[in-house]
Amino acid sequence: MPEPYCPNYSKCNLVKSISFDTGDKDRLAYIEDYCKPGLKGWASCRRFQCREKLHFCPDFVLPDSTLSFEDIIDRF
Repeated sequence: MPEPYCPNYSKCNLVKSISFDTGDKDRLAYIEDYCKPGLKGWASCRRFQCREKLHFCPDFVLPDSTLSFEDIIDRF
């Protein structure tokens, strides 16, 4: 049985922090679109991809970000 949420759900600042850089409505939409729908949603989440590849994810990276990993590292 697949996990109901992304494996990073409990430690992701997008989920944990009410003061994340988006409004509550956008934050909840991201959670619905990227955190809950199983592997298909997680695989398309830039925060999930970033944590998988870089082993961390800065708060400025949103699930629908188009930043490359190099851009993320440079900006971090």
